[in-house]
Amino acid sequence: MARPCLLLLLTILATLSPSATAEICSFWDKGCVDPLAQTAIPFKFDPLFLETMNFFYAFDADSQGKGQAPMIKTGFWIGYQASTNNSVININRTSEIAVRVGNLTGTPSGGNNGCDGVWGSSCSNDLKTYLQETILEYVQNADTYSNPLSNVIHSFRSTPPILPNCSPTLFEVQNIPVISFVSEDEDTKKAYVKTHGSPDDPWESWFIDDMSASDQAQQVAVGIIGRVPAETAPKPEKESEIQIEIVCARAPSQGTSSSDG
Repeated sequence: MARPCLLLLLTILATLSPSATAEICSFWDKGCVDPLAQTAIPFKFDPLFLETMNFFYAFDADSQGKGQAPMIKTGFWIGYQASTNNSVININRTSEIAVRVGNLTGTPSGGNNGCDGVWGSSCSNDLKTYLQETILEYVQNADTYSNPLSNVIHSFRSTPPILPNCSPTLFEVQNIPVISFVSEDEDTKKAYVKTHGSPDDPWESWFIDDMSASDQAQQVAVGIIGRVPAETAPKPEKESEIQIEIVCARAPSQGTSSSDG
């Protein structure tokens, strides 16, 4: 008579085996994000990419986190069809994306992939111009360098930029991860593109202390994408040789956006 109970027990144990639980994403596992909220914002990255790309931003929440304070785990990645316009690869270049989350609320909408609706077109233009100028100066003066966007963004932590039409707290956040995702090779006329991400394999995830899920739902994530001549390329001479795009997202998403700006 005990045999049916034994079979039931074995069935339950099988469902709890490592192979069955491997797909569960723990809040504390930085290799994945189990999204409480997720959004994707389409944007263009001309002329290198032929199709529209998607900036994905997601977060999970733990009401107690460390001790009794709430905590957020957030992550991002880009989704795309990795079809590139190899005819525009005339020098070696590198493309990176930096993402800042926190200390910024608003409704993404309008130009510059939703960022104009968050802080106005004047701030968008100030930010893009300043990044072009600063990266150009960095590249021109550096004997050797890699990941130029990362180096410039991280310098803002100690010396925040003064942008007349933007909040002075724009870069006052706990963390600004930067990921390199394209390397262009002049010799082969090919672009080597990072595999697109997913909740199971985000490009980066990190924790934000003392933030509840409802508060995080009001926060805007800002993606800053830079395409810059690599160290092995001729030194750029003008700002227009530094390509900067920005994209703003909120999860759950509200409003509309466009790439015009």
